[in-house]
Amino acid sequence: MQIAIFGGSFDPPHIGHQTIAKKILKKLDVDLLIVVPAYLNPLKVKSFLDAKTRFKLLKKLFKNQSLIKVSKYEIKQERPVYSIETIEYIIKKYKPTKLYLVIGADNYKHFNLWNEHEKIKSLVELVVVSRDGYKHQKDGVKRLKVDIKISSTQLRNTFNLKYIPKKIRKDIKKIWEGRGKIE
Repeated sequence: MQIAIFGGSFDPPHIGHQTIAKKILKKLDVDLLIVVPAYLNPLKVKSFLDAKTRFKLLKKLFKNQSLIKVSKYEIKQERPVYSIETIEYIIKKYKPTKLYLVIGADNYKHFNLWNEHEKIKSLVELVVVSRDGYKHQKDGVKRLKVDIKISSTQLRNTFNLKYIPKKIRKDIKKIWEGRGKIE
């Protein structure tokens, strides 16, 4: 079984994340895409949306997509989780014949600072998603070109719903307006 791991804060999930998932399924030869929302990114102090809310939004976003599974592994740890832990957990649970780790160009720029980055490279094939403003190094790493000029940070600052997938737009609007939780 060939698996791709696509992790992140997803704070909030947006059309860029949805597009990346579609590209992974289209361009990589995978039997399963595991989307892994972080409890808390090890490089951040807090999240805008709590972990359980982000998990519910992702479950709703990828509902009825048989090749996509949203994992609660990192959220269950209730602490920041390094990627190496998640990779080792997925290897132990699924025993994949090939494992991809999909990361953004913004994260790849600092990949050498990641906890056990050399071990990660020995266990997975890195796939770097292009991101506006980040130059592509010619270093033999597999690339996925995704041209969506949006980030979760921009969305949190502007509350612009046009970049939120329709499946979860009403939920995000309620949250941003402070009117409740997702169903």
